[in-house]
Order: sequence, then structure tokens, then C-alpha cells
Amino acid sequence: MQKINVLWIGHPDYLNENSEAIRRHIAASLSPDCFYTPESAPVIVTDAQAIAAGRESLNGSFSGAVLILLTWTECSLVTTVLKELRGLPCILWGFPLEEVNGVTESTGSYVSAAMLSGPLKRLQLPIDVLIGSWKEKAIQQKLQAFARAAHACHTLFYSRIGLFGYTSMSIYPGTFDHVLMRWKLGPEVEQMDSYSLIRRAETVSEADIDSAWDKLQNRAAIRRDFKSEVLRQTLALYAALTSLCQEHRWSAVNIKCQYEFSKEYRVVPCVALSLLADEGVTASCEGDIPNTVSMLLLQALSGETVTYGDALSHKENVVTFSPCGFLPLSMGAPGVCVQKFMEHPGFSGVQVCGVLRPEKVTFLRIVEDVGTYHLIYGTGQGLPTSPRSGCMPALDVRLDGSIEDFCSAYAGQHYALAYGDYSTELAAFARLMDFSAICIH
Repeated sequence: MQKINVLWIGHPDYLNENSEAIRRHIAASLSPDCFYTPESAPVIVTDAQAIAAGRESLNGSFSGAVLILLTWTECSLVTTVLKELRGLPCILWGFPLEEVNGVTESTGSYVSAAMLSGPLKRLQLPIDVLIGSWKEKAIQQKLQAFARAAHACHTLFYSRIGLFGYTSMSIYPGTFDHVLMRWKLGPEVEQMDSYSLIRRAETVSEADIDSAWDKLQNRAAIRRDFKSEVLRQTLALYAALTSLCQEHRWSAVNIKCQYEFSKEYRVVPCVALSLLADEGVTASCEGDIPNTVSMLLLQALSGETVTYGDALSHKENVVTFSPCGFLPLSMGAPGVCVQKFMEHPGFSGVQVCGVLRPEKVTFLRIVEDVGTYHLIYGTGQGLPTSPRSGCMPALDVRLDGSIEDFCSAYAGQHYALAYGDYSTELAAFARLMDFSAICIH
């Protein structure tokens, strides 16, 4: 995870033992895993220092900056820092009167924070101003959320996505503006045809397929209700995807399954993608790139494997999320297996059969608007669930928010899913990106 550069800003007339003591307390309260706080860092009091600090923050080592108003400071100095950061995610932090070593003394931090809120709002900059003590749990949580959100911005900025085909079955919400995606969100999408993947799979060695088979059977039970050759073709797709991801530096992959793979090649890529997802590559299907980017975002925030599902149905406040035959094996509840795909005229091959664990989850969809994006997200409690139609992966989720609000927000059926609650981080991400957001809570 990229760290956040901590910049101390003040005024020479107000720097004293009290401000230095406060600085030590603040530095000690910040996680060294997220925040860079070297003792040698100067307190910025001149434009020259502000420019140098801004340029240091842009050296590639940091995903963002937190500007700590250590004492009273002038708007012009902070503005110099912000301009020099050139759009790097940042947040300002001021604190109230503090007692240090038995003495309560104002450093002017609070006043500066209140003052600087004015020009930031006037300019409509996506920069939050925190006002509170380092002792407050809420302040520390907001700082952690900012750090994760800034890391996610950094991750998306450098992400590359491999796309085979385009959106499946005329799913319009899966279409996207390539230029807008690259400029506003960050990922580059490299599009290839299905034949490129199939041709690469046909060159995979038998030894590599055997190795993939061993890997699969160590992670899931394999039912023998299909011809072994079908699974070997699937594992050849997995090996081909693995090599292509390495060659093209893809951090995510999406395959248009229907109808090229499901009906023409007659080998669905569900198992191949499920294996790949557990190896750090964000994997999904049906050519829905906004959904893939949603998954990339949740994976960056959580540091864990993520999945997705169609919002399939609801009963009262419980929504069923279910894809076709895709399920990262590490995310499944006990009993996950690989079997012949459900009998259906539109599908051939093998799939993952199982359900997700009944845990807290975050769901997310990034929606493309005209010239910008908005987020739809929320949380809920996963429930014990049965496979859809007896075999399809699924999870019933009791929403923490209103089902009416969720239905009215629909702008597509696919939602990224991650274990845990990342609603605070998603709100911070939307703020940093200057996107609107609909939170189902």
C-alpha cells in the first residue's frame, strides 16, 4: 500500500515547545503503515518549503498527502502547497485547543482550519477539512479511510484491464467511453478478440494443464459428471490468461462469455476466471467493464479477493446476488466444487458450484453518466444461502438500507462484492474523485 505523505504547515511566530510537543503526539498516533512521518521533516513556513514539499509528494512514493495545520498559517502558504500537489489526493487537518504537559494552549490550528474551509468551498475543490483531536477515534477512522481511498485512486490510475470481446447479450450498462474511463477513473482497457485467447489456449502445454489441474483439485472438489477434456480446455484458458496477464501487465480481466465461449467454443471460462481471481487478478465476465472497475476498486480498498453478482431478485429487504458459474474459490463457503454447467441450451462447459460465506459484505457499482461517474454502494449481512437452481453461486444479503432506495438507484444489474464494510472508504473515494454517490444505508 502506498503511503500518505504528512506535511506540517505553520507560521514561524507560533512555533514553540507546545507546537512541537503536539507534533510528536500526532505523529505517534498515525499508523506507520499508512503515513510517512519522518522526524526530519520541516514545518513548512515559506513558499520555497511549500514547493519543495509538494514536489517531494509527487515523486511516486506517495498516493496522497495530509496537510496538518500545526499552528496558525496563512491561506497563501497552504494554497501554494495545494497547487504544487497538482491534483494528488489530499486532506487538511486542524485541531482544537489541546492540553500538553498540563498546559492548554492554542496554536491557532483550529482557526486556520475554519478559515481555509472558506476558499476550498468557494473553489469547489474535492478536499475535506478535518477538525478534531488526534485522540478522537472518529478522526483517526477518517484519516484511515482517506489513506485507503487515496491508495485506491493510485491503484486505478495505473491499472490495465484485458477485455476479450465486448459487452455480452446487449447489456447496455456494460458499455463505456474508453477515453472518459482512462481520464476520469484511470484504467487503460486493452481490448482483444475471443480468438486471441482461444488461440493462446491451444498452445498451452499438457504439463501446464496438468499443473493447473493439481492446483484446482487442491482448492475444490471436482465432480466427475463431465468429460475430462472439457476441464482440460478450461484449464488451458486459465493458463493462457495467466500468461497474457503477465505479458500485458493486466491487473484485471473480463471475458465476453456469451455467445462466443458458451455456445460456439462450447467451453465457458467460469472456472478459469475463478482460479485467476484468487491469484490477485480481478476477474469477471459478460464484458461489463464498469463492473470490473468496481471490483478493482473494492479489491484495492480491501486488499482481498472480490467477486460480483447479478442483483437477481429480492424478498422484503433481502437481495439475492448471483452470477452464472463464477466464484473465486477462496470466497466460497465450505462445499464449493467444480461440476458440469447447469443443463441449458445456451451454455456448455464446467462451472463452480457453491455459495458465498454468510458474512458482512459491501456491494458497489460504478455508473457511467454523461461526462462523469457516480457510485451506488451499500452494506448488508450475508445469510446462509442455497445455490441458485441447485448449482449457481449466490448470496442472500439483508440490506442495512432500504430495498426501495436500492431499487430506485438501479443503473445496471451487476454489483461488485467484497467481505467487510468499506462504505466509509467509498464515501472518501467519491469525494476525492469528485463523483456523486448513492449510499444505501
